[in-house]
Amino acid sequence: MSKSLPIEIPPLQEFLKAGVQFGHEKKRWNPKMQKFIFGDKKGIHIIDLTQTVPMLEEALKFLVDASREGSILFVGTKRQAAFILRNEAIRAGAYFVSHRWAGGLLTNFGMVEQSLNKLRKYEEQFEEGVEGRTKYEIAKMKVEWARLNRLYGGIKDMKRPPRAVVVVDPRYEVGAVVEANKLNIPVIAITDTNCDPDPIDYVVPGNDDAIGSISLFLKLFADATKFGNGGQGVKHTIKDYTDFEVKIIKAKRKVPGGESATIDTKEVSVDKKKTRAKIRIKSQAQEKPKQESSKPEKKPAKKPEKKQEGSKNEVSSRVISALEAEGLSLAKAKKMSDDELKAVKGLGEKAVEEIKKA
Repeated sequence: MSKSLPIEIPPLQEFLKAGVQFGHEKKRWNPKMQKFIFGDKKGIHIIDLTQTVPMLEEALKFLVDASREGSILFVGTKRQAAFILRNEAIRAGAYFVSHRWAGGLLTNFGMVEQSLNKLRKYEEQFEEGVEGRTKYEIAKMKVEWARLNRLYGGIKDMKRPPRAVVVVDPRYEVGAVVEANKLNIPVIAITDTNCDPDPIDYVVPGNDDAIGSISLFLKLFADATKFGNGGQGVKHTIKDYTDFEVKIIKAKRKVPGGESATIDTKEVSVDKKKTRAKIRIKSQAQEKPKQESSKPEKKPAKKPEKKQEGSKNEVSSRVISALEAEGLSLAKAKKMSDDELKAVKGLGEKAVEEIKKA
């Protein structure tokens, strides 16, 4: 560890102004915190700041050395701490969790890494353009991105567990403390009078509810982290894609035979009568020059169609209907004389000729 602390700690009066000394009500205390309590006033415990300052110095010294060896994770999901912690972690170049602690984030990091990859893939697609998707599908992708970003936005580039974890209120962030203890990751925590100090490696007794107190501690933790990593910590890229206009790329179509083809959007014409788009597709196979053979292909000669003589198709339907109206068949009509046929209603000279030729 460093022999001297490179971070300037504010005077005791600044701690008093921030309300660091105020604990919880006497009935809500944890007896294990008794050694850090100075007394009580109007039913509220008062934290002994003469112990807080040297314990803070020890935590900051460790944090400087830890940030030189690896990354630091800031955890604070309480409403009054989330925004402050997020800003200080970004400034310090540290990872952060400010929305909700996802179970198994440290102990089951292999599975969490799949969600991190999915989050990064969504952002790459939004930047480069999405291929073959509708606006509705892109809207659903944005909803999924927003969910993942809330949980993992502060750790999306994390490749391995952190070197140390900084916690605001270890009683509220019990999941983070338990997982860090299982992996033997040191925990630095702002510990109020209702917390259990046993699972904490570096206890910093203080008010973990007041915004002023949280801001003071997190600023010092961020300064120590930034000093340790030399300003070369995590580079966060914070961007909101909920209202981001995503470019839609036309998908490639497949041509029979397994050849890919692209759609030429400039050559789209619309038939107004049938209201359908005629899209001209240029195939890769068509772009290759066709190798013409030296010998011309011989086309098979068409065989002349034989006329079926004596078929009923040569007699018009009008003539057939006139014969049927008189109860005559075509065979009987052929045996009749021309005069007899002309006497039939509906038959003229041309009809008689058709019957004789049939």
